[in-house]
Amino acid sequence: MVTEEISVNLGEATPRRLLVNWANGQDAWVRVLTAETILSRKELSDDALSKIYSVFLAEKGLSDLPMPEVPKLELEIVEATDEDSLELAEIREVKGVNALAADQVLAFDSDLTILFGQNGSGKTGYSRILKRISAVRTPEDILPNAHASDGATPPPPSACIEYRQSGEEKTAIWKNEPGLTPFTRISVFDAEAVSLHIDSELGYVFTPAELALFSYVAKGLQGVQQRIAAEVAALKPGTNSLLARFARETTVYPVIETLGATTDLTELSMLATVPEDAETLREGLQSELSALRANTLDALVANAQQSQGDLARLHRVVVAIQSFDAARYESALAELAAAEQRRREAREQLFSPTELLGDPDEEWQKFVVAGDAYRRHLEKVQYPEDGDPCLYCMQELSPAALSLLNRYRTFLDETVLQQVVQTRKALQAARLTIDATELTQALQYSTAQGEVEQTSKWATEAVTLLTNARTTIEETAKERPISNPTMPEKAGSLARDVASLLSVATDTHTKLADDRANAETLLVRKQRELVELEARMELQNSLDAARAYVQRAKRAQQLEKLSRSISSGASKQLTVQSKLASEDLVNKNFEALFIDECRRLRAPKVALSFQGRSGRAERKKAVANYRPSSILSEGEQKVLAIADFLAESRMRGTKAPLVFDDPVTSLDYRRLDEVAARIQQLSERHQVIVLTHNIMFASALISERQNKKLRVKVYEVRDGGAAKGILAPDVEPRFDTPADLAKRVNTKLQTIPRAEPVLQDALIKETYDLIRAWCEAFVEQELLQNVTQRYRANIMMTRLAKIDTTRFDAAVEVIAPLFGRACDRMTGHSHAAEYMSTKPTITDLQEDWEAAKAARAAYIAS
Repeated sequence: MVTEEISVNLGEATPRRLLVNWANGQDAWVRVLTAETILSRKELSDDALSKIYSVFLAEKGLSDLPMPEVPKLELEIVEATDEDSLELAEIREVKGVNALAADQVLAFDSDLTILFGQNGSGKTGYSRILKRISAVRTPEDILPNAHASDGATPPPPSACIEYRQSGEEKTAIWKNEPGLTPFTRISVFDAEAVSLHIDSELGYVFTPAELALFSYVAKGLQGVQQRIAAEVAALKPGTNSLLARFARETTVYPVIETLGATTDLTELSMLATVPEDAETLREGLQSELSALRANTLDALVANAQQSQGDLARLHRVVVAIQSFDAARYESALAELAAAEQRRREAREQLFSPTELLGDPDEEWQKFVVAGDAYRRHLEKVQYPEDGDPCLYCMQELSPAALSLLNRYRTFLDETVLQQVVQTRKALQAARLTIDATELTQALQYSTAQGEVEQTSKWATEAVTLLTNARTTIEETAKERPISNPTMPEKAGSLARDVASLLSVATDTHTKLADDRANAETLLVRKQRELVELEARMELQNSLDAARAYVQRAKRAQQLEKLSRSISSGASKQLTVQSKLASEDLVNKNFEALFIDECRRLRAPKVALSFQGRSGRAERKKAVANYRPSSILSEGEQKVLAIADFLAESRMRGTKAPLVFDDPVTSLDYRRLDEVAARIQQLSERHQVIVLTHNIMFASALISERQNKKLRVKVYEVRDGGAAKGILAPDVEPRFDTPADLAKRVNTKLQTIPRAEPVLQDALIKETYDLIRAWCEAFVEQELLQNVTQRYRANIMMTRLAKIDTTRFDAAVEVIAPLFGRACDRMTGHSHAAEYMSTKPTITDLQEDWEAAKAARAAYIAS
């Protein structure tokens, strides 16, 4: 076989000459790789690398192909061509990126696209995707939705990106790679970039075309090495890449886990057998799981438990009121009054009014009791006796004082006083005592229930009873006659009613708890069925690969030595040549571009110096030997960073997107307008994407474009609650029609009768979700003839005459109550305790839907 000679004509540019001289000292396959790179002036494609890999294997004697003849490379003058242009078209199918909604499509304008929104609306999620694919210097990790409550494992970050390269429409799938070709050409400016562009000794993101050749060749060498490693890894029996496709709990997993030369291929084929309608079965299981996960039984159980607790508390309070003995209390109160009267009479007999300084009232009695307590404290058992002094003033007691003190002791020792103490204790024991917190909560619950129209009269009776009980508690605490002596009798009747309600609430709670347990059991079983079915379907798709894995287990050892065949000498020598070519070629253009951008943005003057370390071309800025951040204001630092960023971006000399993420924070309004004007100028050559929450900046950008009669695409990024990043463009979005929603309702109605009872409840609720949306679409699009629409600011007055007023009221009479029922019965609605035992049936659902269809048909009939 005769191999064609590869002849390469190259120019006299010094970097290319260094590269060619290096390649001529390497193996033939390296010269082929270098020649292809110089001719294409870009990274080699997978197909090109595969061909070079074939040359490598032939040169090393590892394939059946003959040894290729590759002559030395030659340099001839050729014109350099610009690299192709890059333009983003749209980002869609976003998954696993913060809380961004997956159904949004972000379409970009060819010139200028503005994403405006408040903090927390989702702009950051879109900016992180752009930063991630462009491989910025300060990449950010992309996290899933931190507030997701469904417990499911979040999907890895991904998105579908449509773009145009040299006018050709292309699609790329991003799977969280930090730098995805060709989007690494995108330049991104954000807050984190400011300090880098101001104070850091910064290398260059974009490498000029001549120097990029060295990088492309180096990546080509790596591509060949990766193919060698990939082939070895694929052939090794120990690297079972199929295992990750199967769940551990399936019957397929242990078979794949032990896959090898001893695997029974017949058993493998039997496991891969699935029904013909496997895809339909899988979709059905997924739909059933979705319905079960959306079940609202948790909320209903919680409501039932709360009602049970409230009724139990009310029952305890009512029983306590019922047990209050009013007659006993009144008798004890009378006995205390009689004892008090006897005590007063005894006091009057022992003491004459002339002996006391005041009336022998309660205060006087407290004085006597305190004096006697002091005597006992001093252990004066026989006090007072002749010759004893006064315990307080220590003067000798006169006969009159001695007589008075002895009568004090007689008064305190009398039985009548003990009777007063005993009768008061009896009165205290007969009081009505109820925990204040329990009484308050019971009263609050009864009051709330009394405000519900469907509640029986027991709630009103309970409020009256509890209010009277609170009054009785205060009366008995103050030892007063009670004003509601018949209250215990009324409490007995109410206690029976509350006990009956408590029994119903307890039964309801038990039933709902059982329903929830059954739903959870069904959910686990359906999940297991789905995982097993998907495992068998995946095995069917992977059966050929599994068989090949078994059959080629022995070949792995034959290529084990291939990974050591490429010498690191070529890569090291290439690095040395790259260092020689880099510094002058890169730095000579940057300074002029930087000065131009500083002039355009009125950036402060700084000293710019260039230095190289480890073969890297770097630049550094200073203000009088100080770091710029130590001297300049925050706004001056911002415009200086933008100037550095733009100068670096312009070095590439080709058309590629520029992204600005909130670039004008800390800028005054004059600088804000200047930055807006500069960005507008850039959008005339580059595709520019701006994300901002600054309304003044967004307005300035739009105004700049409008003044030149140029187009601009503006999105408002909105917070949708559970989902962020809802895009509202300046054109109205697509929305579902009544006919579309009707098809989905009919599909549900066909599924429900065949489902299990617990699943039927969940599917009925989901169907009411669709009916609710159908009501809204019918009213907006057909009843009101699109006079007003969601997501559109203007009123379509020309459509007003199309509304059929003769049939309007009849349609409203059906749709309005139907919408109310749908709201009550949808999956997102938690019901009050009174409605928990009432569930819509299949018949209810069918009747509602037939009424809705009839109302629509009557309205739109010609």
